[in-house]
Amino acid sequence: MFSLNISDVCLIIGMFACSRILFRDRRLDHIPTIGYSTPFLSLFSAIKFLLSGRDIVEEGYRKYPGSVWKLPMLDEWLVVANGHQRVEDIRKASENQLSGVRSNPVFYQWDHTLGMAVSDNPYHINIVRGPLTRNLANQFNDIHNEMILALNDMIPCKADGMLSIAFAPTTAAHTIFTEWTSVPVFEGLVEMISRITTRAFLGIDLCRNNDFRRLCVQSTMELVKGRFLHLFPVFLRPLFGRLVTNVDGVLIGIEKHLRPIIEYRLEQDRIHGGEWPDKPNDLITWLLDSAKASGEERTPRNMAKRVVVFSFASTYSSAVAFAQALYELCDRPEYIQPIRDEAQCVVKNTGQGKWSKAAIGEMFKTDSFLRETQRYNGLGLVLLSRRVLQPFTFSDAQGTTIPAGTHLCVNAWGNHRDDAYYHDPPADVFDGFRFSRPTGNGEGVQRDLPQQPLMATPTLEYNAFGHGRPAWWVIIFSLPSDAVLTRNYPSLPCSPGRFFAVAELKLMLGYMLTTYDFTFSPESAKAKPQMAWFESKVIPDKSVRLMFRKRPGV
Repeated sequence: MFSLNISDVCLIIGMFACSRILFRDRRLDHIPTIGYSTPFLSLFSAIKFLLSGRDIVEEGYRKYPGSVWKLPMLDEWLVVANGHQRVEDIRKASENQLSGVRSNPVFYQWDHTLGMAVSDNPYHINIVRGPLTRNLANQFNDIHNEMILALNDMIPCKADGMLSIAFAPTTAAHTIFTEWTSVPVFEGLVEMISRITTRAFLGIDLCRNNDFRRLCVQSTMELVKGRFLHLFPVFLRPLFGRLVTNVDGVLIGIEKHLRPIIEYRLEQDRIHGGEWPDKPNDLITWLLDSAKASGEERTPRNMAKRVVVFSFASTYSSAVAFAQALYELCDRPEYIQPIRDEAQCVVKNTGQGKWSKAAIGEMFKTDSFLRETQRYNGLGLVLLSRRVLQPFTFSDAQGTTIPAGTHLCVNAWGNHRDDAYYHDPPADVFDGFRFSRPTGNGEGVQRDLPQQPLMATPTLEYNAFGHGRPAWWVIIFSLPSDAVLTRNYPSLPCSPGRFFAVAELKLMLGYMLTTYDFTFSPESAKAKPQMAWFESKVIPDKSVRLMFRKRPGV
Protein backbone atom coordinates (compact mmCIF):
# COMPACT_ATOMS: atom_id res chain seq x y z
CA MET A 1 0.00 0.00 0.00
CA PHE A 2 1.22 3.51 -0.82
CA SER A 3 2.42 5.37 2.28
CA LEU A 4 4.65 8.26 3.27
CA ASN A 5 7.15 8.37 6.12
CA ILE A 6 8.65 11.44 7.77
CA SER A 7 11.60 11.61 5.37
CA ASP A 8 9.25 11.48 2.36
CA VAL A 9 7.19 14.34 3.76
CA CYS A 10 10.32 16.40 4.43
CA LEU A 11 11.54 15.71 0.89
CA ILE A 12 8.23 16.88 -0.61
CA ILE A 13 8.25 20.05 1.51
CA GLY A 14 11.84 20.67 0.47
CA MET A 15 10.97 20.25 -3.20
CA PHE A 16 8.12 22.75 -2.84
CA ALA A 17 10.38 25.23 -1.08
CA CYS A 18 13.07 24.93 -3.74
CA SER A 19 10.57 25.28 -6.58
CA ARG A 20 9.09 28.39 -4.95
CA ILE A 21 12.52 29.97 -4.60
CA LEU A 22 13.64 29.05 -8.13
CA PHE A 23 10.40 29.80 -9.97
CA ARG A 24 8.89 32.56 -7.86
CA ASP A 25 6.79 34.96 -9.94
CA ARG A 26 7.87 38.41 -8.81
CA ARG A 27 5.42 40.15 -11.18
CA LEU A 28 2.82 40.06 -8.41
CA ASP A 29 5.01 41.58 -5.68
CA HIS A 30 3.11 44.89 -5.91
CA ILE A 31 -0.14 43.19 -4.83
CA PRO A 32 -0.61 42.81 -1.04
CA THR A 33 -0.68 39.30 0.42
CA ILE A 34 -2.76 37.60 3.09
CA GLY A 35 -0.39 35.19 4.77
CA TYR A 36 3.32 34.84 4.14
CA SER A 37 4.76 36.06 0.84
CA THR A 38 8.32 34.76 1.15
CA PRO A 39 8.99 31.62 -0.92
CA PHE A 40 9.42 29.12 1.91
CA LEU A 41 6.93 30.46 4.46
CA SER A 42 4.24 30.94 1.82
CA LEU A 43 4.05 27.15 1.64
CA PHE A 44 2.57 27.14 5.16
CA SER A 45 0.05 29.82 4.16
CA ALA A 46 -0.91 27.66 1.17
CA ILE A 47 -1.51 24.71 3.48
CA LYS A 48 -3.60 26.92 5.74
CA PHE A 49 -5.71 27.93 2.72
CA LEU A 50 -6.35 24.25 2.02
CA LEU A 51 -7.93 23.75 5.42
CA SER A 52 -9.04 27.21 6.62
CA GLY A 53 -9.80 29.08 3.44
CA ARG A 54 -12.78 30.96 4.84
CA ASP A 55 -10.67 32.69 7.51
CA ILE A 56 -8.19 33.89 4.87
CA VAL A 57 -10.90 35.09 2.49
CA GLU A 58 -12.69 36.99 5.28
CA GLU A 59 -9.43 38.61 6.41
CA GLY A 60 -8.67 39.71 2.86
CA TYR A 61 -12.10 41.26 2.49
CA ARG A 62 -11.71 43.22 5.74
CA LYS A 63 -8.17 44.45 5.06
CA TYR A 64 -8.54 45.44 1.41
CA PRO A 65 -12.11 46.66 0.80
CA GLY A 66 -12.82 47.41 -2.83
CA SER A 67 -9.31 46.38 -3.82
CA VAL A 68 -7.33 43.32 -4.89
CA TRP A 69 -4.98 41.12 -2.93
CA LYS A 70 -3.37 37.72 -3.30
CA LEU A 71 -2.99 34.46 -1.39
CA PRO A 72 -0.59 31.58 -1.97
CA MET A 73 -1.80 28.21 -3.19
CA LEU A 74 0.42 25.17 -3.44
CA ASP A 75 1.11 25.74 -7.12
CA GLU A 76 0.53 29.43 -7.82
CA TRP A 77 -0.71 32.77 -6.50
CA LEU A 78 -4.44 33.44 -6.52
CA VAL A 79 -5.38 37.10 -6.97
CA VAL A 80 -8.72 37.94 -5.32
CA ALA A 81 -10.88 40.96 -6.12
CA ASN A 82 -13.13 42.52 -3.43
CA GLY A 83 -16.36 44.42 -3.92
CA HIS A 84 -18.91 45.04 -6.64
CA GLN A 85 -16.83 47.61 -8.52
CA ARG A 86 -14.08 45.05 -9.13
CA VAL A 87 -16.79 42.65 -10.35
CA GLU A 88 -17.83 45.36 -12.79
CA ASP A 89 -14.23 45.64 -14.04
CA ILE A 90 -14.14 41.89 -14.67
CA ARG A 91 -17.57 41.93 -16.27
CA LYS A 92 -16.45 44.51 -18.82
CA ALA A 93 -13.30 42.60 -19.76
CA SER A 94 -13.24 40.63 -23.01
CA GLU A 95 -12.62 36.89 -23.24
CA ASN A 96 -9.28 37.73 -24.86
CA GLN A 97 -8.25 39.57 -21.70
CA LEU A 98 -9.81 37.50 -18.90
CA SER A 99 -10.75 34.02 -20.03
CA GLY A 100 -13.44 32.02 -18.29
CA VAL A 101 -13.24 29.32 -20.97
CA ARG A 102 -9.60 28.59 -20.07
CA SER A 103 -10.13 28.78 -16.30
CA ASN A 104 -11.34 25.25 -15.50
CA PRO A 105 -9.08 23.52 -18.07
CA VAL A 106 -6.01 25.15 -16.52
CA PHE A 107 -7.12 24.76 -12.89
CA TYR A 108 -7.92 21.04 -13.32
CA GLN A 109 -5.24 20.43 -15.97
CA TRP A 110 -7.64 19.10 -18.60
CA ASP A 111 -4.95 19.41 -21.26
CA HIS A 112 -3.20 16.49 -19.57
CA THR A 113 -6.30 14.38 -18.86
CA LEU A 114 -8.88 15.15 -21.57
CA GLY A 115 -6.48 16.56 -24.14
CA MET A 116 -5.94 20.05 -25.48
CA ALA A 117 -8.72 19.95 -28.08
CA VAL A 118 -11.45 20.34 -25.44
CA SER A 119 -10.26 23.81 -24.45
CA ASP A 120 -8.64 24.80 -27.77
CA ASN A 121 -11.80 23.97 -29.73
CA PRO A 122 -14.67 24.48 -27.24
CA TYR A 123 -17.55 24.00 -29.69
CA HIS A 124 -19.64 22.55 -26.86
CA ILE A 125 -20.20 26.12 -25.64
CA ASN A 126 -22.21 26.97 -28.73
CA ILE A 127 -24.30 23.84 -28.18
CA VAL A 128 -25.36 25.17 -24.78
CA ARG A 129 -26.23 28.56 -26.25
CA GLY A 130 -27.99 27.07 -29.27
CA PRO A 131 -29.72 23.70 -29.79
CA LEU A 132 -29.60 22.55 -26.19
CA THR A 133 -31.31 25.72 -24.98
CA ARG A 134 -33.96 25.59 -27.68
CA ASN A 135 -34.68 21.91 -27.18
CA LEU A 136 -35.07 21.95 -23.39
CA ALA A 137 -38.44 23.66 -23.64
CA ASN A 138 -39.71 20.50 -25.37
CA GLN A 139 -38.16 18.20 -22.76
CA PHE A 140 -40.02 19.42 -19.70
CA ASN A 141 -42.36 16.42 -19.45
CA ASP A 142 -39.45 13.97 -19.77
CA ILE A 143 -37.53 15.83 -17.07
CA HIS A 144 -40.58 15.91 -14.80
CA ASN A 145 -41.33 12.21 -15.30
CA GLU A 146 -37.72 11.17 -14.68
CA MET A 147 -37.63 13.24 -11.51
CA ILE A 148 -40.68 11.40 -10.15
CA LEU A 149 -39.22 7.99 -11.01
CA ALA A 150 -35.87 8.92 -9.45
CA LEU A 151 -37.51 10.24 -6.27
CA ASN A 152 -39.57 7.06 -5.90
CA ASP A 153 -36.34 5.06 -6.07
CA MET A 154 -34.49 7.44 -3.76
CA ILE A 155 -37.27 7.53 -1.15
CA PRO A 156 -38.89 4.09 -0.86
CA CYS A 157 -41.76 5.12 1.40
CA LYS A 158 -43.75 2.30 2.99
CA ALA A 159 -47.53 2.25 3.05
CA ASP A 160 -49.26 1.45 6.35
CA GLY A 161 -52.85 1.15 5.18
CA MET A 162 -55.67 2.29 2.93
CA LEU A 163 -58.21 5.01 3.51
CA SER A 164 -61.28 5.57 1.35
CA ILE A 165 -62.26 9.20 0.90
CA ALA A 166 -65.50 10.08 -0.83
CA PHE A 167 -65.51 12.61 -3.63
CA ALA A 168 -68.91 13.15 -5.27
CA PRO A 169 -69.89 11.41 -7.39
CA THR A 170 -67.11 8.78 -6.94
CA THR A 171 -65.04 7.33 -4.14
CA ALA A 172 -61.26 7.24 -4.37
CA ALA A 173 -58.86 5.18 -2.26
CA HIS A 174 -55.72 6.84 -0.96
CA THR A 175 -52.74 5.04 0.51
CA ILE A 176 -51.67 6.44 3.88
CA PHE A 177 -47.90 6.66 4.45
CA THR A 178 -47.21 7.21 8.16
CA GLU A 179 -43.90 5.35 8.47
CA TRP A 180 -40.77 7.48 8.12
CA THR A 181 -37.96 6.34 5.79
CA SER A 182 -34.35 7.30 6.48
CA VAL A 183 -32.45 8.38 3.33
CA PRO A 184 -28.77 9.26 2.78
CA VAL A 185 -29.47 12.54 1.03
CA PHE A 186 -26.43 13.56 -0.95
CA GLU A 187 -25.73 10.31 -2.75
CA GLY A 188 -29.43 10.07 -3.58
CA LEU A 189 -29.43 13.59 -5.04
CA VAL A 190 -26.39 12.88 -7.21
CA GLU A 191 -28.19 9.81 -8.60
CA MET A 192 -31.43 11.72 -9.17
CA ILE A 193 -29.81 14.69 -10.92
CA SER A 194 -27.69 12.34 -13.00
CA ARG A 195 -30.85 10.65 -14.21
CA ILE A 196 -32.65 13.92 -14.95
CA THR A 197 -29.77 15.44 -16.92
CA THR A 198 -29.05 12.23 -18.82
CA ARG A 199 -32.71 11.94 -19.77
CA ALA A 200 -32.77 15.58 -20.90
CA PHE A 201 -29.50 15.56 -22.83
CA LEU A 202 -29.12 11.98 -24.09
CA GLY A 203 -32.51 10.30 -24.02
CA ILE A 204 -34.17 7.47 -22.18
CA ASP A 205 -31.96 4.58 -23.36
CA LEU A 206 -28.71 5.98 -21.93
CA CYS A 207 -30.65 7.24 -18.91
CA ARG A 208 -31.64 3.66 -18.13
CA ASN A 209 -28.04 2.48 -18.58
CA ASN A 210 -26.79 2.38 -14.99
CA ASP A 211 -23.18 1.74 -15.97
CA PHE A 212 -23.13 4.70 -18.34
CA ARG A 213 -24.50 7.04 -15.69
CA ARG A 214 -22.11 5.65 -13.07
CA LEU A 215 -19.20 6.45 -15.37
CA CYS A 216 -20.50 9.97 -15.99
CA VAL A 217 -20.74 10.65 -12.24
CA GLN A 218 -17.30 9.13 -11.67
CA SER A 219 -15.83 11.30 -14.43
CA THR A 220 -16.44 14.43 -12.36
CA MET A 221 -14.38 13.10 -9.47
CA GLU A 222 -11.62 11.97 -11.83
CA LEU A 223 -11.43 15.37 -13.51
CA VAL A 224 -11.20 17.10 -10.11
CA LYS A 225 -8.19 14.90 -9.27
CA GLY A 226 -6.38 16.69 -12.09
CA ARG A 227 -5.88 19.51 -9.58
CA PHE A 228 -3.05 17.45 -8.07
CA LEU A 229 -1.11 17.52 -11.34
CA HIS A 230 0.05 21.02 -10.40
CA LEU A 231 2.35 19.31 -7.90
CA PHE A 232 4.48 17.90 -10.74
CA PRO A 233 6.69 19.57 -13.37
CA VAL A 234 4.86 20.36 -16.60
CA PHE A 235 6.81 17.82 -18.65
CA LEU A 236 5.74 15.00 -16.26
CA ARG A 237 2.03 15.92 -16.12
CA PRO A 238 0.94 13.80 -19.14
CA LEU A 239 2.44 10.75 -17.40
CA PHE A 240 1.03 11.51 -13.97
CA GLY A 241 -2.31 12.40 -15.54
CA ARG A 242 -2.78 8.66 -16.10
CA LEU A 243 -1.41 7.70 -12.69
CA VAL A 244 -3.17 10.25 -10.49
CA THR A 245 -6.54 10.15 -12.28
CA ASN A 246 -8.56 7.49 -14.04
CA VAL A 247 -9.99 9.82 -16.67
CA ASP A 248 -8.70 7.55 -19.42
CA GLY A 249 -10.45 4.52 -17.92
CA VAL A 250 -13.72 6.43 -17.60
CA LEU A 251 -13.47 7.61 -21.20
CA ILE A 252 -12.93 4.04 -22.38
CA GLY A 253 -16.11 2.97 -20.58
CA ILE A 254 -18.22 5.87 -21.88
CA GLU A 255 -16.81 5.35 -25.38
CA LYS A 256 -17.97 1.72 -25.28
CA HIS A 257 -21.57 2.80 -24.65
CA LEU A 258 -21.49 5.60 -27.22
CA ARG A 259 -19.74 3.71 -30.03
CA PRO A 260 -22.75 1.83 -31.50
CA ILE A 261 -24.90 4.98 -31.32
CA ILE A 262 -22.28 7.13 -33.02
CA GLU A 263 -21.44 4.55 -35.68
CA TYR A 264 -25.11 4.19 -36.59
CA ARG A 265 -25.64 7.94 -36.86
CA LEU A 266 -22.51 8.47 -38.94
CA GLU A 267 -23.67 5.71 -41.26
CA GLN A 268 -27.06 7.42 -41.64
CA ASP A 269 -25.25 10.67 -42.39
CA ARG A 270 -23.27 8.97 -45.14
CA ILE A 271 -26.44 7.49 -46.65
CA HIS A 272 -28.82 10.42 -46.34
CA GLY A 273 -26.60 13.45 -45.86
CA GLY A 274 -26.95 15.83 -42.92
CA GLU A 275 -30.69 15.26 -42.51
CA TRP A 276 -32.46 11.91 -42.43
CA PRO A 277 -35.84 10.59 -41.26
CA ASP A 278 -36.25 10.39 -37.47
CA LYS A 279 -32.83 11.91 -36.84
CA PRO A 280 -32.60 12.28 -33.03
CA ASN A 281 -32.53 15.78 -31.64
CA ASP A 282 -30.20 15.22 -28.69
CA LEU A 283 -26.75 16.01 -27.37
CA ILE A 284 -24.99 13.31 -29.43
CA THR A 285 -26.44 14.69 -32.67
CA TRP A 286 -25.46 18.25 -31.73
CA LEU A 287 -21.94 17.13 -30.82
CA LEU A 288 -21.51 15.26 -34.10
CA ASP A 289 -22.80 18.19 -36.14
CA SER A 290 -20.71 20.73 -34.25
CA ALA A 291 -17.57 18.59 -34.42
CA LYS A 292 -17.96 18.34 -38.20
CA ALA A 293 -18.45 22.10 -38.52
CA SER A 294 -15.41 22.84 -36.33
CA GLY A 295 -13.12 20.36 -38.04
CA GLU A 296 -12.76 17.84 -35.21
CA GLU A 297 -12.74 14.15 -36.11
CA ARG A 298 -16.05 12.56 -35.11
CA THR A 299 -14.74 9.58 -33.15
CA PRO A 300 -16.43 7.92 -30.15
CA ARG A 301 -13.46 9.00 -28.00
CA ASN A 302 -13.79 12.67 -28.95
CA MET A 303 -17.54 12.58 -28.34
CA ALA A 304 -16.98 10.86 -24.97
CA LYS A 305 -14.72 13.73 -23.92
CA ARG A 306 -17.44 16.29 -24.61
CA VAL A 307 -20.06 14.20 -22.78
CA VAL A 308 -17.72 14.13 -19.77
CA VAL A 309 -17.48 17.94 -19.84
CA PHE A 310 -21.28 18.24 -19.84
CA SER A 311 -21.50 15.81 -16.93
CA PHE A 312 -18.86 17.79 -15.04
CA ALA A 313 -20.97 20.91 -15.45
CA SER A 314 -24.43 19.59 -14.71
CA THR A 315 -24.52 17.10 -11.85
CA TYR A 316 -22.34 17.62 -8.79
CA SER A 317 -22.85 21.36 -8.23
CA SER A 318 -26.63 21.02 -8.59
CA ALA A 319 -26.62 18.21 -6.02
CA VAL A 320 -24.64 20.36 -3.57
CA ALA A 321 -26.96 23.36 -4.06
CA PHE A 322 -30.09 21.27 -3.58
CA ALA A 323 -28.69 19.52 -0.51
CA GLN A 324 -27.97 22.93 1.02
CA ALA A 325 -31.57 23.99 0.38
CA LEU A 326 -32.96 20.83 2.01
CA TYR A 327 -30.70 21.27 5.04
CA GLU A 328 -31.82 24.90 5.44
CA LEU A 329 -35.49 23.86 5.25
CA CYS A 330 -34.97 21.19 7.90
CA ASP A 331 -33.15 23.71 10.09
CA ARG A 332 -35.75 26.44 9.45
CA PRO A 333 -39.09 24.60 9.09
CA GLU A 334 -41.05 27.88 9.17
CA TYR A 335 -40.28 28.22 5.45
CA ILE A 336 -41.77 24.86 4.46
CA GLN A 337 -45.45 25.74 4.43
CA PRO A 338 -45.19 29.09 2.57
CA ILE A 339 -43.11 27.49 -0.19
CA ARG A 340 -45.41 24.47 -0.29
CA ASP A 341 -48.47 26.75 -0.54
CA GLU A 342 -46.85 28.65 -3.40
CA ALA A 343 -46.08 25.45 -5.31
CA GLN A 344 -49.63 24.18 -4.91
CA CYS A 345 -51.03 27.55 -5.98
CA VAL A 346 -48.98 27.93 -9.18
CA VAL A 347 -49.62 24.33 -10.22
CA LYS A 348 -53.37 24.87 -9.76
CA ASN A 349 -53.64 28.31 -11.34
CA THR A 350 -50.77 28.67 -13.80
CA GLY A 351 -50.18 25.03 -14.65
CA GLN A 352 -53.91 24.18 -14.70
CA GLY A 353 -53.34 21.32 -12.29
CA LYS A 354 -49.99 20.18 -13.71
CA TRP A 355 -46.35 21.08 -13.34
CA SER A 356 -45.24 23.24 -16.24
CA LYS A 357 -42.52 25.67 -17.31
CA ALA A 358 -44.88 28.57 -16.75
CA ALA A 359 -45.73 27.37 -13.22
CA ILE A 360 -42.06 27.16 -12.29
CA GLY A 361 -41.54 30.69 -13.59
CA GLU A 362 -44.12 31.95 -11.07
CA MET A 363 -42.46 30.38 -8.02
CA PHE A 364 -40.90 33.57 -6.67
CA LYS A 365 -40.74 32.52 -3.01
CA THR A 366 -39.01 29.30 -4.00
CA ASP A 367 -36.62 31.23 -6.21
CA SER A 368 -35.85 33.65 -3.36
CA PHE A 369 -35.21 30.82 -0.93
CA LEU A 370 -32.79 29.11 -3.32
CA ARG A 371 -31.04 32.40 -4.09
CA GLU A 372 -30.65 33.16 -0.38
CA THR A 373 -29.34 29.63 0.24
CA GLN A 374 -26.60 30.23 -2.33
CA ARG A 375 -25.84 33.69 -0.93
CA TYR A 376 -25.61 32.35 2.61
CA ASN A 377 -23.81 29.07 1.82
CA GLY A 378 -22.66 29.04 -1.78
CA LEU A 379 -20.60 26.60 -3.80
CA GLY A 380 -17.28 28.32 -3.21
CA LEU A 381 -15.50 31.09 -1.34
CA VAL A 382 -14.12 32.70 -4.48
CA LEU A 383 -15.94 32.52 -7.80
CA LEU A 384 -15.89 34.08 -11.31
CA SER A 385 -12.62 32.31 -11.96
CA ARG A 386 -10.62 33.84 -14.83
CA ARG A 387 -7.27 33.13 -16.42
CA VAL A 388 -5.55 36.38 -17.39
CA LEU A 389 -4.46 36.20 -21.04
CA GLN A 390 -3.33 39.82 -21.42
CA PRO A 391 -2.16 42.30 -18.76
CA PHE A 392 -5.28 43.71 -17.12
CA THR A 393 -5.66 46.97 -15.17
CA PHE A 394 -8.42 47.51 -12.60
CA SER A 395 -10.18 50.86 -12.17
CA ASP A 396 -9.24 51.10 -8.48
CA ALA A 397 -7.39 54.10 -7.09
CA GLN A 398 -4.04 52.36 -7.45
CA GLY A 399 -4.68 51.30 -11.03
CA THR A 400 -3.62 47.77 -10.11
CA THR A 401 -2.35 45.75 -13.07
CA ILE A 402 -2.15 41.97 -13.07
CA PRO A 403 0.07 40.17 -15.58
CA ALA A 404 -0.83 37.50 -18.11
CA GLY A 405 -0.93 33.97 -16.71
CA THR A 406 -2.44 35.06 -13.37
CA HIS A 407 -5.33 33.18 -11.80
CA LEU A 408 -8.01 35.74 -10.84
CA CYS A 409 -11.21 35.28 -8.82
CA VAL A 410 -13.83 37.40 -7.07
CA ASN A 411 -14.35 37.26 -3.31
CA ALA A 412 -17.92 35.94 -3.51
CA TRP A 413 -18.02 35.01 0.18
CA GLY A 414 -17.09 38.56 1.16
CA ASN A 415 -19.54 40.15 -1.28
CA HIS A 416 -22.38 37.89 -0.12
CA ARG A 417 -21.70 38.67 3.56
CA ASP A 418 -21.31 42.44 3.17
CA ASP A 419 -23.88 44.54 5.06
CA ALA A 420 -23.42 47.30 2.49
CA TYR A 421 -25.14 45.08 -0.05
CA TYR A 422 -27.45 43.06 2.23
CA HIS A 423 -28.69 45.13 5.16
CA ASP A 424 -32.40 44.38 5.60
CA PRO A 425 -31.87 42.10 7.47
CA PRO A 426 -28.06 42.11 7.91
CA ALA A 427 -25.94 39.91 5.67
CA ASP A 428 -25.12 37.38 8.40
CA VAL A 429 -28.84 36.66 8.92
CA PHE A 430 -30.54 34.03 6.73
CA ASP A 431 -33.77 35.41 5.25
CA GLY A 432 -35.31 32.97 2.82
CA PHE A 433 -37.67 35.59 1.41
CA ARG A 434 -35.11 38.38 1.24
CA PHE A 435 -35.60 38.71 -2.53
CA SER A 436 -39.39 38.25 -2.66
CA ARG A 437 -41.91 40.30 -0.75
CA PRO A 438 -45.72 39.99 -0.94
CA THR A 439 -47.68 42.87 -2.47
CA GLY A 440 -51.40 43.22 -3.12
CA ASN A 441 -52.60 42.82 -6.69
CA GLY A 442 -55.75 44.85 -6.21
CA GLU A 443 -57.99 41.79 -5.85
CA GLY A 444 -57.21 40.97 -2.26
CA VAL A 445 -54.78 38.24 -3.30
CA GLN A 446 -51.15 38.35 -2.24
CA ARG A 447 -48.78 37.89 -5.16
CA ASP A 448 -45.00 37.79 -4.94
CA LEU A 449 -43.11 39.98 -7.36
CA PRO A 450 -39.30 39.99 -7.34
CA GLN A 451 -37.81 43.25 -6.13
CA GLN A 452 -34.36 42.08 -7.16
CA PRO A 453 -33.18 39.85 -10.01
CA LEU A 454 -34.04 36.19 -9.61
CA MET A 455 -31.59 33.45 -8.70
CA ALA A 456 -30.37 32.85 -12.26
CA THR A 457 -29.70 36.56 -12.83
CA PRO A 458 -26.24 37.73 -11.72
CA THR A 459 -25.69 41.13 -10.19
CA LEU A 460 -22.52 42.89 -9.11
CA GLU A 461 -23.06 41.81 -5.48
CA TYR A 462 -24.56 38.36 -6.17
CA ASN A 463 -21.95 36.15 -7.80
CA ALA A 464 -23.25 32.59 -7.50
CA PHE A 465 -23.59 32.27 -11.30
CA GLY A 466 -20.77 34.57 -12.28
CA HIS A 467 -21.13 37.76 -14.29
CA GLY A 468 -20.14 39.17 -17.63
CA ARG A 469 -19.92 36.64 -20.43
CA PRO A 470 -22.62 33.92 -20.10
CA ALA A 471 -21.34 31.05 -18.00
CA TRP A 472 -21.37 28.17 -20.48
CA TRP A 473 -21.48 25.50 -17.80
CA VAL A 474 -24.87 26.72 -16.57
CA ILE A 475 -27.62 25.34 -18.76
CA ILE A 476 -30.34 27.78 -19.83
CA PHE A 477 -34.07 27.27 -19.44
CA SER A 478 -37.08 29.21 -20.70
CA LEU A 479 -38.04 32.41 -18.86
CA PRO A 480 -41.69 33.41 -18.71
CA SER A 481 -40.83 36.49 -16.64
CA ASP A 482 -38.41 38.33 -18.96
CA ALA A 483 -40.79 41.28 -19.00
CA VAL A 484 -40.46 41.67 -15.23
CA LEU A 485 -36.66 41.72 -15.44
CA THR A 486 -36.64 44.11 -18.39
CA ARG A 487 -39.01 46.49 -16.63
CA ASN A 488 -37.17 46.53 -13.31
CA TYR A 489 -33.58 46.02 -14.48
CA PRO A 490 -33.18 47.45 -17.99
CA SER A 491 -29.40 47.67 -17.66
CA LEU A 492 -29.00 43.92 -17.18
CA PRO A 493 -28.58 41.61 -20.16
CA CYS A 494 -31.94 39.90 -20.54
CA SER A 495 -31.76 36.74 -22.61
CA PRO A 496 -34.76 34.81 -23.94
CA GLY A 497 -33.97 32.03 -21.47
CA ARG A 498 -33.06 31.35 -17.87
CA PHE A 499 -30.82 28.82 -16.28
CA PHE A 500 -31.92 25.21 -16.48
CA ALA A 501 -30.05 24.51 -13.26
CA VAL A 502 -32.34 26.89 -11.34
CA ALA A 503 -35.52 25.57 -12.99
CA GLU A 504 -34.41 22.04 -12.14
CA LEU A 505 -33.89 22.98 -8.49
CA LYS A 506 -37.24 24.77 -8.29
CA LEU A 507 -39.09 21.84 -9.85
CA MET A 508 -37.46 19.33 -7.50
CA LEU A 509 -38.03 21.46 -4.40
CA GLY A 510 -41.64 22.25 -5.25
CA TYR A 511 -42.50 18.66 -6.06
CA MET A 512 -40.70 17.32 -2.99
CA LEU A 513 -42.50 19.75 -0.66
CA THR A 514 -45.93 18.95 -2.09
CA THR A 515 -45.32 15.19 -2.05
CA TYR A 516 -43.30 14.53 1.13
CA ASP A 517 -42.84 15.57 4.72
CA PHE A 518 -39.18 15.51 5.70
CA THR A 519 -36.90 16.38 8.58
CA PHE A 520 -33.44 15.58 9.91
CA SER A 521 -32.91 12.05 11.14
CA PRO A 522 -32.33 11.86 14.91
CA GLU A 523 -28.59 11.44 14.37
CA SER A 524 -28.30 14.35 11.94
CA ALA A 525 -30.49 16.58 14.15
CA LYS A 526 -27.97 16.20 16.99
CA ALA A 527 -25.07 17.36 14.82
CA LYS A 528 -26.53 19.56 12.11
CA PRO A 529 -24.66 19.81 8.80
CA GLN A 530 -21.72 22.15 8.85
CA MET A 531 -20.10 23.70 5.82
CA ALA A 532 -16.53 22.70 5.11
CA TRP A 533 -14.11 23.79 2.40
CA PHE A 534 -11.10 22.38 0.65
CA GLU A 535 -9.22 25.37 -0.73
CA SER A 536 -12.15 27.51 -1.89
CA LYS A 537 -14.60 24.71 -2.78
CA VAL A 538 -17.47 23.75 -0.50
CA ILE A 539 -17.48 20.13 0.65
CA PRO A 540 -20.96 18.71 1.34
CA ASP A 541 -21.63 16.68 4.46
CA LYS A 542 -22.32 13.29 2.91
CA SER A 543 -23.23 11.68 6.22
CA VAL A 544 -26.51 13.60 6.60
CA ARG A 545 -29.67 11.51 6.56
CA LEU A 546 -33.20 12.87 6.26
CA MET A 547 -36.44 11.21 7.28
CA PHE A 548 -39.17 11.17 4.60
CA ARG A 549 -42.79 10.12 4.39
CA LYS A 550 -45.42 10.80 1.78
CA ARG A 551 -48.00 13.39 2.69
CA PRO A 552 -51.63 12.36 3.23
CA GLY A 553 -53.68 12.37 0.05
CA VAL A 554 -50.65 12.11 -2.27
